[in-house]
Amino acid sequence: MTLRRSAPRTTVSCEAKPIVTIATRDGFRKSSTHPTSYGVLTAAHVVDALPKSGHVGIISYIENSMQFQRQSIAMEHADCLIIQGKEFGRNGPDLGFLRLPQENVGWLKAKNSFYNLSKHRDDALAHRAAGQGHVDTVVGVIHELTKDLPSEKRGVRKKGFTGIFCGGRPSAIRYRDDFDILDFELTSDAEFGLPNSFEGTSGGAIWRFFVTEKDNKPVVVERRLIGVPFYQSLTADKKRIITYHGPKSIYGVLIDRAIARWPDEASK
Repeated sequence: MTLRRSAPRTTVSCEAKPIVTIATRDGFRKSSTHPTSYGVLTAAHVVDALPKSGHVGIISYIENSMQFQRQSIAMEHADCLIIQGKEFGRNGPDLGFLRLPQENVGWLKAKNSFYNLSKHRDDALAHRAAGQGHVDTVVGVIHELTKDLPSEKRGVRKKGFTGIFCGGRPSAIRYRDDFDILDFELTSDAEFGLPNSFEGTSGGAIWRFFVTEKDNKPVVVERRLIGVPFYQSLTADKKRIITYHGPKSIYGVLIDRAIARWPDEASK
């Protein structure tokens, strides 16, 4: 997987789709041994497109393309939480959680960092700032940049996936039942050409980097997941807009439904 970055900077891509933990009991704030669900936070239509059985490959970023990491999810042992409207579109809801089998959790914990949704829940729902300012970015895999690559090994197919890390800002916000749905307006940059389509970014992430000034230089003091993209559209003046679920949908509705779905996980 290669990365392209802008000014600030299927298979399941664990570089583009957040791998997260969710405490699965209401008392999680009081206990250091609370039950936890490990999984991939994504869009409902992404989870819905995955097979119900068989293996789904996991993509993670590596510096050396010769390092093959043949990890896959046995879908028979995974579980899904899907929050989806009757029709696919910018009005949503379109939010999903793929709960990982334990064998995948161990491998990913050794190679990646799980983002703890429950730990950041109160701050995210209160829109509490963690620095003097912030920068927002969208992260996702771009389908049109996926390509077949020459393989160094006989009998092995090799495919390159390109992720994007692009700055922007939230614009319109609207509420539908218990969900907050926002538009993300991408930042134009002369040194960075936006793709023709952001197909593949669904189920990626909108990250907010809180910054403060130290020795006359900006320093990142916290990164916070603030959104999950699920739809793209064009404005009348041809601007590309990414529609996403905001903090209320993720830290409110999704966590509440995960707690209701897996209440007895601690006893397993």
